Amino acid sequence: MKRFYVSYVEVLKQGETVSSCFEDTSSKGDSYGSISNHDCNVNTPDVFHRLIKDIVVPKVVPLQGNKVTKVSMNLIDGYDCYYTTSEEAGEEELLVCFTDVTIPKILPIRLLSELKKDGGNGTDTALSGHVGQILDEFHNELTALQNENSEGASTENDLQDVVNIMNNNIDKFLERQERISLLVDKTSQLNDNSHNFKKKAVRIKERMWWQRMKNTTLMIFAVILTVSALFIFFYVL
Repeated sequence: MKRFYVSYVEVLKQGETVSSCFEDTSSKGDSYGSISNHDCNVNTPDVFHRLIKDIVVPKVVPLQGNKVTKVSMNLIDGYDCYYTTSEEAGEEELLVCFTDVTIPKILPIRLLSELKKDGGNGTDTALSGHVGQILDEFHNELTALQNENSEGASTENDLQDVVNIMNNNIDKFLERQERISLLVDKTSQLNDNSHNFKKKAVRIKERMWWQRMKNTTLMIFAVILTVSALFIFFYVL
C-alpha cells in the first residue's frame, strides 16, 4: 500500500513561528506527496517558511470552528497549501501545511483539524511526532480498507478512483469556503470602515459645533464691546 506524506507543517502564534516539521521523503521510495517528486533544491523548509510569512499570513481569514481553508493562489508548483486558525489562551494560532497535489485532499484537512484539536505542538519534536502519528493512522486505515478485498491491484485502482473523485469534490468545497471566508472578511472590513466613518462624522460634527460656539461667543463679545463703546461715547463723554 502506497504511503501518503505531508511535505511541510508550520505552527505560528501571534504571527511568529513556534514549531515546524519538514518531511523529506526522497529516500523513502515509492510514495505520494513526497518532496522527491520535485526539485529538492527549491522546495526546502526555508522556502515554505518564507511563503507562509510573506504570502499566507497577510491573507489569512480567521476561521470559526473546525474549518480548514485551501489557499487558491498557486504558491509553488506541484503543491497545495492549507491553513486553519484557532485562539488559545488569548493568542491567535495559525497552522499551515504544504502537500503534494497528488495526495488525497482529505489528509491535510484531517491533519490540520487534529493538530488544532489536540494542541501540544509547541516544539519541532512534538509537532513532528504528532504529524507522524496522524499519518500512520491514515495509512493504517487505508491498508485495512485494501485488505478487506483480496484483489489487491484492483482494490488499489478503485481506491485511487475514489481519491480522485474525493479530491474534486473537496476542491469545489474548499473553493466555495474560501470565497465565503473572503466575503466574510470583506464584510467585516466594510463594517469596520462604516464604524470608522461614523466616528469621524461624530468628531467632525463636534468640531463644527465647537467652531459655531466659538464664533457665536466672539460675536457676543464683539456686540458687548460695541455697545459698551457706544455707551461710553454718548453718556460718559
